[in-house]
Amino acid sequence: MKKRWHKILIYLGGILELIRLPNCKINNYSLPWHKFTQREQTLLNIFSNLNHEIDTFLNVGFHDWQDSRNQWWVKFCKVNKINWNIIEIFLPNVKRAIAAGCPKDKIIHADFLDTKAYNNYDCILHWHGPEHIDKKIFLDNLPSIENKANKLLIFGMPLGEEIQGAQYGNKYEEHISSWEEIDWKNLGYSTMIVNDRSPGHITAYKIIK
Repeated sequence: MKKRWHKILIYLGGILELIRLPNCKINNYSLPWHKFTQREQTLLNIFSNLNHEIDTFLNVGFHDWQDSRNQWWVKFCKVNKINWNIIEIFLPNVKRAIAAGCPKDKIIHADFLDTKAYNNYDCILHWHGPEHIDKKIFLDNLPSIENKANKLLIFGMPLGEEIQGAQYGNKYEEHISSWEEIDWKNLGYSTMIVNDRSPGHITAYKIIK
């Protein structure tokens, strides 16, 4: 049943992007015009089964505001009237995003691991982020991060090792840890695996009761 619903969501996202029909709904959330990838679809799957109402949303890490593909979660927030923010550690990314049109009050220049630097949010999304942090440091800080999520915490990352060095002068783009599905299950997270290419992708999430 879940696989069938997943395929329906992919189909709907593609149709909406192509013919611009009015937004449809998944659960209590509107689905914006966007051709969602299989990896992005895992988030729609989470929201389609979520009973909590999300009013605030924090996205961790952001690069290239002008690339509309990077704004799929912004589209989702806007169409559902969810107050959103970005936290970004690399100052040039912050400056470039603001120069390209990101509202200045929407982006926070800070380290995600420094949980005193930002408020609590209903949903925190760290999309392809854990692999950029030393695994022990990440796990040591995870309890504090979980305390900042009121209702939902989502992580996305490569399945297993994906080698990547620093990019465009940004040392934080280097991949310095690798993750397996069992790592997240042992932490009490639900998981979804997407094998669209090699390496695949893990979406790990926890609904805060």
